[in-house]
Amino acid sequence: MRKAQEGENGPAGNVVSDGMTTAERVPFSKTSASVNLDALRALAAGTVLLSHWRALLFVDFGQLHAHKLLLAVPYVISGAGHQAVIIFFVLSGYLIGSSVVRSVRRDRWEWREYLFQRLTRLWIVLIPALLLCAVLDGVGMASHAAPLLYKGLTGNHVTQDVTVANGFRVFFGNLFFLQQTAGPTYGSDGPLWSLANEFWYYLMFPCALIALRRGVTWRRRLLHGVVLVAMLALLSRAIVVLFPAWLAGAALAFVDLPEVSRRLRPVVMAAYVPVFFFLAKAHWIPATLSDYLLTAATVPLMLCLLSYRVEARETQWVRVARRSAGFSYTVYLVHVPFLTLAAALLAHESRWQPSAAHVGGALGILALTVAYAYGVASVTEFHTDKLRAFIGKRFAGFFSPERARVKAAE
Repeated sequence: MRKAQEGENGPAGNVVSDGMTTAERVPFSKTSASVNLDALRALAAGTVLLSHWRALLFVDFGQLHAHKLLLAVPYVISGAGHQAVIIFFVLSGYLIGSSVVRSVRRDRWEWREYLFQRLTRLWIVLIPALLLCAVLDGVGMASHAAPLLYKGLTGNHVTQDVTVANGFRVFFGNLFFLQQTAGPTYGSDGPLWSLANEFWYYLMFPCALIALRRGVTWRRRLLHGVVLVAMLALLSRAIVVLFPAWLAGAALAFVDLPEVSRRLRPVVMAAYVPVFFFLAKAHWIPATLSDYLLTAATVPLMLCLLSYRVEARETQWVRVARRSAGFSYTVYLVHVPFLTLAAALLAHESRWQPSAAHVGGALGILALTVAYAYGVASVTEFHTDKLRAFIGKRFAGFFSPERARVKAAE
């Protein structure tokens, strides 16, 4: 769920490393490959949004009274939210993993600076998202429009028992990424489960890299190895078991990316779509195995998308991809509490059959949800760099020697 930017998250080092041709020395953030990753992230966020929108407002496919054949494709498309999260993990592994590998190889690794970058990125949206979730859930429960919905008893596969997951302990547990390990996700905001995964992967990967890297002192190697083992032992199995999906993306930072032919690229991308939706519906495959199979299929897709190494022209498509990806993190964190409140006030404790009137109303709710997320992003996610600059100027020496030197030079 991260923007493909050069320097911070983007794998610019893979594109501008020694041995590359002049054509490949375009900064990663300006390449079509970067646009492709942004588009993929935006599509994944949209898939998660559609999945929860459908599940909260409409009955399951087996409960449809009519038009099953007509509605089969929309139901398939809106039923792959979990699979979209696996795409997020692979993307994050590549972007963040590349940044870590680049810093370690250049002997510029600094934990304080790294944590500063990661935590500002996460908290600038997470803190408002938790507060907004508390407000929206409070309104929904106070309305008494759908008490069974907020008790998690309507069978929508999204809502847990909000009445027991909305205290201060759960709030701060989610603030420090302990959901799944030391408690549930906060309130109705179920998607927060994957944020805990992301954060701990951000810590596990550098620990593993430094512990296994040649030329590292044995004390440093031992310390990072012990911390890694402690995380693997103490964190929830649900977090640890999906670490390989994140690592699959990070693994691409260690190899020279092969050139995928122009003819093969569209074939691989087209083949990925049925695999993606097949795994979303193949419930007979064990969940973890299904996630690993999707990870294995996503790596070739990534290689194809990254093969577009030419400079991207500033077209409408590029602007849409960039802007959509630019608030995908906010969409992911804030959409479920908003949709849950809408479902409580409009559908109450039942879900709709997809009639023309209900579909029209639901599309209106979907548009309002996107507008709501964009509004939240306009005061949070879009200002991440400004927040970092604000904090960095006041605490320059604390985060890293490099930041202190930059401030002194100014």
